[in-house]
Amino acid sequence: MHMTKFFIDGERPWFNLYPEGSPKNIIYPEVPSFYYIDRNAAENPEDTALVFYDRCISYREFKELTDKFARAVQKGGIQKGDRVLIMAVNCPQNIISIYGSVKAGAIPVLINPFYTAKELEYFFNDIEPGIVITPDIYYENVTRAGETTPTIKTIVTFNLSDCFSPFKKIMARMLRKIEVIDCPGSLDFTTFIDVSPEYDEQIVDVYNDPALILYTSGTTGEPQGTVLTHHNIVSNAYGIHYWYNEFVGPRSTLLVIPIFHVYGAGLIMNWPFMNRGKLVIFPKFNTSEVIAALKKYRIDGLFGVPAILSALVNYFKENPGEKPLDFVRLVTSGSAPVSRTVWKEAQEIFPGASLIEGYGLTETSSVFLVDPLTKNYTKGPGLVGIPLLNMDVKIVDPYTHEELPINQSGEIVTRGPIIFKEYWRKPEKTKQALVNGWFHTKDIGRINKEGAFSIEGRLDDMINVRGEKVWPREVEKILEECPKIEEVAVIGVKDEYYGEKVKACIVLKNSATATEEDVIGYCREKLSPQKVPHHIEFYDSLPKSNLGKILHYKLRQSNEPAFGK
Repeated sequence: MHMTKFFIDGERPWFNLYPEGSPKNIIYPEVPSFYYIDRNAAENPEDTALVFYDRCISYREFKELTDKFARAVQKGGIQKGDRVLIMAVNCPQNIISIYGSVKAGAIPVLINPFYTAKELEYFFNDIEPGIVITPDIYYENVTRAGETTPTIKTIVTFNLSDCFSPFKKIMARMLRKIEVIDCPGSLDFTTFIDVSPEYDEQIVDVYNDPALILYTSGTTGEPQGTVLTHHNIVSNAYGIHYWYNEFVGPRSTLLVIPIFHVYGAGLIMNWPFMNRGKLVIFPKFNTSEVIAALKKYRIDGLFGVPAILSALVNYFKENPGEKPLDFVRLVTSGSAPVSRTVWKEAQEIFPGASLIEGYGLTETSSVFLVDPLTKNYTKGPGLVGIPLLNMDVKIVDPYTHEELPINQSGEIVTRGPIIFKEYWRKPEKTKQALVNGWFHTKDIGRINKEGAFSIEGRLDDMINVRGEKVWPREVEKILEECPKIEEVAVIGVKDEYYGEKVKACIVLKNSATATEEDVIGYCREKLSPQKVPHHIEFYDSLPKSNLGKILHYKLRQSNEPAFGK
């Protein structure tokens, strides 16, 4: 290891909010993403690395399985730089495939398994994988999409129950909770890795060699493959580890956020290995199952999103006899803002935990702004913290790129060790996003005089009301404080007179009632005139991503015919 390439020179407003004794820059490890797995296998071989439906996998076994996978893909003709497409929910096979691929010198590409065969064709043609790894339930879609991709040498399939404990596996199949599907022409995962663990070790250039490709959501165009290097992935986890490990570093971590999202594949999956801890894995969120696992495995690190925190809060409301989970040391939330009500109620469930909110994107390897655990930081509405060590952030005019003063809204731009290398095979898109080393997020925010940042929305979400800029998040924060409102999304709708009008899409709490006039009157008391919604529409539910993030663009699309005349 030697000195990182990324340093911040000079002073920054947020330096005063750093933990006591923290330097302004640190040395980030120059190691491959799998380094900590191999280290733990050498130093603590029998410690548990992965837990999946009562099956415990030690670090010794985990390393051996990743080594075998590396050997298997090399035997299958995969060379350095070739792509291994992994299309799966959270499970040990998914994680083994990721780290085994990079050991072999290949590039793991993580894809949402819920795409249709037609949707998959785009990703297959873009990536041109040599091998595809997928559970048997998605095999038909893979084979149909794979017909357009001649580069695929092998399709490897598995059943989710293959990594259950023996008892859970028998019961799941006997009770038909898990269906085993025949996959003619594929290789079984267990058979595929039934090889020697002696693989051809590759030289890793941590600054340039990809450790992962994840796709952006593609809300404003085609999804883009975001190439993250080994140094990106390791630096992101290490930056969090450096600040928080002494106080709240978890030894047992819940992994329920999908690994095909950067929040799951970046921070959540890598910090526990750095901390010699274990991952308790769930393929999807189920409230009662997660609470049972928190108790059984004394999970002290809960990484969630607002939807998960809301579900846990509601569970404890419905079960008042449940004792608070005071053994949890860390609760985090990302992907979307958390309402102050949910945040406060979560503190009652986890009285011994530090609650931390963060902000990041696929291109930043997960979070780059996080709440610091310092006495002089006050968590205010909309605040998402300060930059990680060695990360530089500024607010600029989105059109001139000139830096803006304190407390003025503009585009968030950032640079540092966790910024992605490039968009896969899209050099022009890369040039547009990376300008003189600064990544332009297309998110709007501001920095306050103390040096903390807040998020106000996407640049594309900005509402232009007769020349006045209205950021949806400003209006949403006010409406979230209304005791009758469960969820809200604010969008702009076309109007001949105003250019755009503000519209609030609202889900009311159970048994609550409200009229359009009630909501508009509530807003008039708390917002300046141009920000007050002109239209209110009540919904049973709002469209969301896999992480529970409200999809504003879908609401805009559904409103175009009604208000676009």
